[in-house]
Amino acid sequence: MYSRLNRLFMIALAGFLWISTSGFSPLVNAEQGGAKSSNPFYENRKAAETGEELFGRNCQQCHNSRGKGGKAPQLVRGSWGPGGANSDTYMYQIITSGVPGKIMGGFGSSLSQEEIWQIVTFLRAEGKRVKAVPASDSDDEQIW
Repeated sequence: MYSRLNRLFMIALAGFLWISTSGFSPLVNAEQGGAKSSNPFYENRKAAETGEELFGRNCQQCHNSRGKGGKAPQLVRGSWGPGGANSDTYMYQIITSGVPGKIMGGFGSSLSQEEIWQIVTFLRAEGKRVKAVPASDSDDEQIW
C-alpha cells in the first residue's frame, strides 16, 4: 500500500512539475493591467476573416460554429471572451500545444504561427461581436 501511494505521489508530482514548466499556469495567463495584446494581428480585420476560415476548417468540429461551444467549450464569452482572464498569448499557447489530458490537441505542427494568431484574432473579434448584442436580443438565434 505504501509503495503504491508513494508511486502515485511521484507521478502526481512529476505531472505538476511538467505542467508548471510548460507555460500553462493559470496564474500567468492574463495580460497585465489591460496592456495591448501580444497578438501581432490585434484588431486586424483581414486577419480575423482569415482566422474565421481557419477556425471553420480546424476547430468547428469540437467548438461549433463561431466558437459557441459543442463537444468542447465555447471560446467567446466568460474567461475566453473580451476582458476575460485568458490572454491572447494563453489562447495561442493552448491552440499550439493543446491541453494535456483533455480532448484539445495541439495544432502547432499543422498550422503556422501566423495561422494560429489569425484564429485567435477571429475569436477575439467574434467575442466582441457577441458581447455587443443587446441583452434584449440575447436569444441564441439573434447572436449566432
